[in-house]
Amino acid sequence: MRPKYFLLLFVFIGSLQAQTSVNPDISVIGELGMSHFDDETTLNASSVEIAIEGYVNPYARADVYLHKHMDGHPIELEEAVLSIERGLPFGLALRAGKFRPEFGGINKQHLHLFPHIILPVPVAQILGDHKWSSSGLEAKWLLPFPWYNNLSVAFLQDGISAEAHSHDEEEEEETEEETGKAFSSRYSMFFDLGDVSHLEIGLSYYQLVDEGDENISAVDFKYKWLPNKYRSLVWQNELLRKSPSIHTEEGEVEEHHEIITAYSMLNYKFNKVWNVGAIVDYSSDMEEAMYHSEGLFLGFSPVEETTVFRVFLKQAHHGDHNPGLLVQAQLLWSLGPHKAHKF
Repeated sequence: MRPKYFLLLFVFIGSLQAQTSVNPDISVIGELGMSHFDDETTLNASSVEIAIEGYVNPYARADVYLHKHMDGHPIELEEAVLSIERGLPFGLALRAGKFRPEFGGINKQHLHLFPHIILPVPVAQILGDHKWSSSGLEAKWLLPFPWYNNLSVAFLQDGISAEAHSHDEEEEEETEEETGKAFSSRYSMFFDLGDVSHLEIGLSYYQLVDEGDENISAVDFKYKWLPNKYRSLVWQNELLRKSPSIHTEEGEVEEHHEIITAYSMLNYKFNKVWNVGAIVDYSSDMEEAMYHSEGLFLGFSPVEETTVFRVFLKQAHHGDHNPGLLVQAQLLWSLGPHKAHKF
């Protein structure tokens, strides 16, 4: 989004904010990270998120997130969105600004909420290393059926960028292809399976406006068991299918190539401060070779949701490369109501 559009958005949010005496919530989440791979250990503290959140009136709220990722990129505007949550006819809700669209199960989640610390590599292959966000407009409709179900439709200024990067830990150079306008949608259903468990199923579709044959479809599945505030079991799964096209200089389609990616994550929180889990992921074609990995993670929250320490062990298999063991450690802390993790 161009700078002048950011200015217009903040002026609009500020004018609405002037109508209420409630100050926004301001939070900071910081991270200290450690990584060990191929006999090399690195330590960094370059991930910081600043969240500014609050209701601008009884019907709408504004959310702004600034983030410094664990790489050489500068601080970036992750989201700046105005959400109208109630008051519209037919159960409609709207989001406008820069935001993470409703696409799949993992795209809207902030990185500090991952119990496995890092984004699954096959998901990054499809959605990008920092996942997908864009300026645009999104409408959500709570459909009038006996069970909870929701349809979201979005028109975005920027599509999902195709990032070309090496998976060698020593290689940091990335390139990003520009994309045009895009359309995305997600239909989700929510079922109560009893007093302490529920199931969510989602179907998503993405289409570039100017490239009618390039699309991504996804199905996500999430089961949660929550007998009390401090115990839970979450099983989250997602499968994505990307059908890009390779064009010649004359604009004709030369090759149609399909990529299938998936992950499955199981996280068990067995008391107030400890959680343990596992994750597996898969890509049918990553740099012309199959990829899959498996990992185990452990989390410890000594000061409830304001501080969490995590450890993640992952072994990846990529083509003919020898599998290597990646060890990740993370210490997260938070100031303000936007917590490092959620119970």
